[in-house]
Amino acid sequence: MKQPDETAKRNLKVLAAFLVSVLLVLAGGFAPRVKAEPPVSDGIEKELQYVISDFVAANSRTVKNCVVSVKIGDGSLSWSSAAGIANTQSQTPMTPETPIFIASVTKLYTAAAVMRLYETGKIDLDDPIAKYLPVSLVKGIHVFEGKDYTGELTVRHLLSHSSGLPDYYTDKAKDGQNLFEKLVEQPERSWTVEETIVLARNALKPHFAPGAGASYADTNYQLLGKIIESVTGKPLPAVFREFFFEPLGLQNTWMVGPAGSSAALPADVYWKDRNITKTRFNGVYWADGGIVSTAQDGVVFLKALREGRIVKPETLALMQKWRKLDFPLQYGLGIMYVEFPWYMQRMMKLPPVWGHSGSTGSFLYYCEKLDLYLSGTINATDEPSKPFRLMGKVASAMESYFRGKKPSDGGH
Repeated sequence: MKQPDETAKRNLKVLAAFLVSVLLVLAGGFAPRVKAEPPVSDGIEKELQYVISDFVAANSRTVKNCVVSVKIGDGSLSWSSAAGIANTQSQTPMTPETPIFIASVTKLYTAAAVMRLYETGKIDLDDPIAKYLPVSLVKGIHVFEGKDYTGELTVRHLLSHSSGLPDYYTDKAKDGQNLFEKLVEQPERSWTVEETIVLARNALKPHFAPGAGASYADTNYQLLGKIIESVTGKPLPAVFREFFFEPLGLQNTWMVGPAGSSAALPADVYWKDRNITKTRFNGVYWADGGIVSTAQDGVVFLKALREGRIVKPETLALMQKWRKLDFPLQYGLGIMYVEFPWYMQRMMKLPPVWGHSGSTGSFLYYCEKLDLYLSGTINATDEPSKPFRLMGKVASAMESYFRGKKPSDGGH
């Protein structure tokens, strides 16, 4: 079985293949399709709706549904729309209000919670993680080339993916399988967070000594979730509600599991033509990727983060000290920075953005150049380049919108 998640959520190396996919497209690698109807007016809302509808029509083999929410920072435009079928069994249409699995976009919330605790002096980023976690959980978790580095692992290493720890989700054990493959084969099998950490400790091997490199690992954020609980004395879902969901009015955002519920089911998620939605309800998804939300709620959260309403501006600046991860990604402390080379930017129409991506095709980014927030998903786990293509199409439409506005209209 082929891995679907060595993408924006996991070790993210599949994104390096994006350059190849772009070149194939330029070489004429499009399959024949029926295009959506073009917009009937010059209104930006209709143009954006065309972008969304046409995207699903163009990619109907792998993309069954899609939702996008955009907002200009000054409030002059706030727009959301969707296309496709959210639930194939009931044939429920996708709408902007349909909940979505945001996957690794959850890491933004986890990192923001850690940084709030850092601001209040409850966490020191350079403290060893063993200060906050029980010996029974972390003893021997980082033994590399015969040396035990566990005592040298810090909170900062976890936040920045520089710990060297293996990824419990995508790294293969001795049996030749990774955890994702096991989840797909045994969707009824429930995993606990503790089991994922034990799996990383006992069945997988670290990649390098702490601080000696950068490698994306969900294990880092499972441990951070445990640190948050240790410091606050509260379950992680309760901390998220207290820090983010309730103050920001995120009424359609919750953690997967017994602690969160909703009358509406999240949209289906696919791996190729296979519906794998059931796997997303497994207890394995937690501080690393366990939030369900809406595209609109995502914009509210990211805007609050950027505007200093979640952490202080100087703290956000600390989180945005980038280091190379995997092309085209750089990583700070819980935040991704995506900047394509200039020749790809010309093709993609996507200026540099920061935020986070998820393996479900989810995305939540801010574009400084356009003062534009972009949030949504394509709910396809094996299409790592397509969320960025979609964001590029939206950004291109917005650039045209800005160029068409007069200064008196508040144009950029």
